[in-house]
Amino acid sequence: MNAKKSAAPGKWISRQECLADASYTCNLFCKYCHNPPSGGRTEIENVIARVRRGKVKAVSLEGRGEPTTNPRLPELISGLRAAGVKNVMLSTNAVALADKKLCARIARGVDFFTVNFPSHVEEVYNGATRSVKYRQAVKGLRNLAALGLEGKVRFFHIIFRDNYKLLPGFVEWVRSAHPGCSLVNFTFVRNKGRVNDERAIVPNYAESAPYIKIALAKAKLAGLRAVIQNMPLCALKSFEGFSFEYQRWRRGDEPLEEGIERPAPSAACRKCALSPACCGARPDYLRIYGDKELKPSSAAPASIKPERF
Repeated sequence: MNAKKSAAPGKWISRQECLADASYTCNLFCKYCHNPPSGGRTEIENVIARVRRGKVKAVSLEGRGEPTTNPRLPELISGLRAAGVKNVMLSTNAVALADKKLCARIARGVDFFTVNFPSHVEEVYNGATRSVKYRQAVKGLRNLAALGLEGKVRFFHIIFRDNYKLLPGFVEWVRSAHPGCSLVNFTFVRNKGRVNDERAIVPNYAESAPYIKIALAKAKLAGLRAVIQNMPLCALKSFEGFSFEYQRWRRGDEPLEEGIERPAPSAACRKCALSPACCGARPDYLRIYGDKELKPSSAAPASIKPERF
């Protein structure tokens, strides 16, 4: 999607172009990955030309792999800047950023780093990523901090079966190790890609919600900005103001970003007054758990108090 406006780091950007073809392979093999790399490669010249033609002002380098595995990533970033892009967000697992020189080279052209980091517990991280690269990722984060870029880091923390009980501890770790980070973005796992209907990977809303709420409360008390994404408002009772989709709605955007699958039809959602500001439940979630957890509300979306974001 084309950028609507540019913004300084930390400001809301409603629309940006997702450049999923910035990468084509990955250095991890995450069990919860919903969009695994296909190996299909697009030359960066074609990516840059497409962005230039579209007069895109904000881009997100993410999807179908890990952008830092592309040896031409620095060249791509500088080319995008030359094509008129004002804001560049890099989605990364930070493993390759353990190389100080590469980290510094990439960092020069990036406004925001969204770091996919599944757990602060080494064995849980390595199990989730099916790797032994926890310490490399931690080193990558430290390199960003050493460059004075911690304020440009947003943690992308996917909630899945192995880590949902550890969410409050993750907030404590962030507060201790990276207190200057810009945001903790909790995202409920999608039942797509490698997940393949596995309840051993996807928890249900009811069992994970108490831990999510504790984590959000801890973040608020610690002064850390935090949101929860891909979870219906009815599952966040009393914590609806942390919803990423609700925050989009209150800014005048569609609750779901372009390219995100639409919510599944549900009798409860049809009766719910909050549905205009809610992500709803994904069809892939209902396929394994059904819609019995969904509860309609008579409250107006405007009655929700937004949390700091």
